[in-house]
Amino acid sequence: MFFTLESFDIIKPCTLLEPFIKYYWILDYENNLVEPIRVIPYGCVQFTLYLGGKINSLGSNNDSSYKDQAVVTGQISSYFDVVPQGKIRLITIVFKPFGAKPFFDFPISEIKNNIIPIKDINNSDWLDLEKRLSDCKDNKSIIACLEENLLVKLKKNNLFNSYFNINYDRVLSAIGRIESSKGCVNIKELSSLVCLSDKQFNRIFADYVGINPKHFLRIVRYQSVLLKLQNSNLSDYKDIDLHDLVYDFGYYDQSHLINNFKEFTGYTPREYISLFSPCSEYFSNL
Repeated sequence: MFFTLESFDIIKPCTLLEPFIKYYWILDYENNLVEPIRVIPYGCVQFTLYLGGKINSLGSNNDSSYKDQAVVTGQISSYFDVVPQGKIRLITIVFKPFGAKPFFDFPISEIKNNIIPIKDINNSDWLDLEKRLSDCKDNKSIIACLEENLLVKLKKNNLFNSYFNINYDRVLSAIGRIESSKGCVNIKELSSLVCLSDKQFNRIFADYVGINPKHFLRIVRYQSVLLKLQNSNLSDYKDIDLHDLVYDFGYYDQSHLINNFKEFTGYTPREYISLFSPCSEYFSNL
C-alpha cells in the first residue's frame, strides 16, 4: 500500500471566530509513492503548518518545497500539484472568502497565486504560533493554540472588534449575492448593491478577498457546477449532460464550460468525473 491515511479531522471554529473561518483540518498520513495531488481553486485563503516529511509544490508561481514550516496560501486562480513524501502532518486554517483580512497586515491580494512562508510575512504573532503548534501533542491542544492566537489578533484589529466595518459589510453582501446567483451576476449589479463605483468595488473586494470579483465569480460558478455534480450521484462520467450544465450556470456554450473547467482543474468535466469524485470545497458544509 503506497498511501496510508492515519487520521483526518475537521473542526469547526468557536463562535467568535465563525464569521471569519470555515473550519480547521488536521491530517496525518504517509505517502511512499511520489505521486502528485491536484489542488484546485476554491475561493479561500488558508494557513498550513507542514510537519514531518517534505511537500513539493509544482506549478504555482514558484516550484517550492516545505518541511516543518508554516505557510499562507493566497487565492489561486488555476490548479497546481503538490507531491507529499514520507510521513506528514498538516494543520490548516481555512478562512472564509473574506475572512483572512483581519488577521494579516497587508492587502490579501498581495499573496494571490503565492505560497508564502510565515517567516517572510515578518509578523511575530504568526511566528510564535508556528513554534507553539509544533510543540502541541494532540488535536485538542492544537485547536486551543490556534484559537488563542487568532482571538488575540482579532482583538488587536480595532476595525473588527465589534465585527463592524463598512467595507467588510459591503464585501459580505456582495459575496452573499454571488453565492445565491451561483456566480451568475455582473460586476455592475454588485457595485450598485454595495453603493460603490465599479473601480472602488474592484479595489475593496480584492483587498479583502484576495482576488478581483470577476475572477471570484468564475470560481464560484465552477464550484457550483462541482456541487451539482456532487449531488447528482452519477454512476458514470458519460452520464453528464453538458447541455444542462451550460443552461443552469449561464455558460455561453459547451466550449465555454469545458474551457472554464480545464482552466481550474486541468481536465474537462468528463475527464474530471472519470478520475475523481466531484466535491465542492467552497460550498461544503463540513
